[in-house]
Amino acid sequence: MFENLKYRIIKKRLLKREVKLATLDEIESKHKNPNEELFNDSSYFNGIGEDGSYFFSRQSFRTTRGNEYWFEVFFPDTGLLRLKTHPGDEGEGFQLGNLRFDCIEKGKKWKISFSGKMEGENGVKEVDFDLEFNAKSPVIDFANAMIVESTAKSIAQAKWSKKFFEKLKDSQKQHFEQGGEITGKVTIDGAVKEVKWDSLRDHSWGIRKWGGWKRHVWVCGMLEDGNCFNMSMVKYDYMGQLSAGFITEGVQIHYLREFPEIEGFASDPLFPEKLDLKLKYSNGKEYHLQTERRAFVPYNMDNEYRINEGVSFGSLNGVKTKLVTEFGFNPKHYDL
Repeated sequence: MFENLKYRIIKKRLLKREVKLATLDEIESKHKNPNEELFNDSSYFNGIGEDGSYFFSRQSFRTTRGNEYWFEVFFPDTGLLRLKTHPGDEGEGFQLGNLRFDCIEKGKKWKISFSGKMEGENGVKEVDFDLEFNAKSPVIDFANAMIVESTAKSIAQAKWSKKFFEKLKDSQKQHFEQGGEITGKVTIDGAVKEVKWDSLRDHSWGIRKWGGWKRHVWVCGMLEDGNCFNMSMVKYDYMGQLSAGFITEGVQIHYLREFPEIEGFASDPLFPEKLDLKLKYSNGKEYHLQTERRAFVPYNMDNEYRINEGVSFGSLNGVKTKLVTEFGFNPKHYDL
C-alpha cells in the first residue's frame, strides 16, 4: 500500500516536471562545476568498419580524481593499439594534451586528432589520427527519453531517506547522442590507413560516482540504412533499473518504451556474447535485436567499476547493424 502511494506521488511529480531542452551551444560546449564533487563532463566517439576495425575515444573532465581518457584503435593487420599514458594537460575545449575533439559545425561536424605513441602486442607505435565525424542523425536529447512509469516504479521501490534523495542527484544528468560516420586517416609508423567507420558520439555532464553504480548496459547501433538506435540501462546501489533509449527514422526520433530487465538477458554470463531481445519504441513498433560480439576492450574506472566495451555485429528487424555493446559492473556486487 505504501509503495503504491510512493509510486503515485513520484509519477505525478515526473509528469508535471518541466522538460528543459538544451541549446545547441550548450550541447557542443564543455561544462564545469567546481562546487560539485565528481562533476563530470564526458565526450565520446566510436567507430566500427566493415572489415572489423574499430575505434574508441573518450575524454572526461572531472572536478576531482583527475581527468579520464580512452583511446584505442584496432585493425585486423596491426591488432589493438591503446594509449596507455595520459595524453597531457587539459586545454580550453575538449583537449587533453595531443588528444583533441574540435567542433567544426555545431550539431554536424567534429574533428578528432591525436599524435603520439600507442602500445600493442607488437610493441610501441608512433600513431597520428586525422579524423572527421559527420552527423547522419539529429542530436538526441535524453531529456525527452524518460520512461515515467518505470522510473517512478524504481524510485518508489527504494528505501526513502534524506541520504537516498541526496544520492538520487547522481542519476540526474544531461545526456546527448548522435549517429554519423567517421572518415579520415590513421597513420601507424608511417603507414597510412584510410578509414570509413560508422559512428555514434555521446556527450553527457553531471555527477558521476563510479562506486555508486551497481551495473549498466549501453547498446548503440548504427544501421545500414543510415539510422541509429540506443538502449541504455543502469542500476545504482541505492535504486533499481533506470532505462532509456531511442531509434531514428530519418529526422524523426522515437523513444524507448518497452524493454527487458538486465537480469533477464545478462545474468549468466554477466557479459553475454550474443543478444536476442525485443524492444518497443514510441512509434508503437516492436524491434527484434540480434547481435554477436567479435571483440571487446576492458576499462577500470577509479578501481571501483569495470567496463567491457564490446564490438558487435547484428541486425535490428533484419537491417544489418554495427554495434557497441557496453556492459559495466561493480566488483563489490558481482564475482568477476
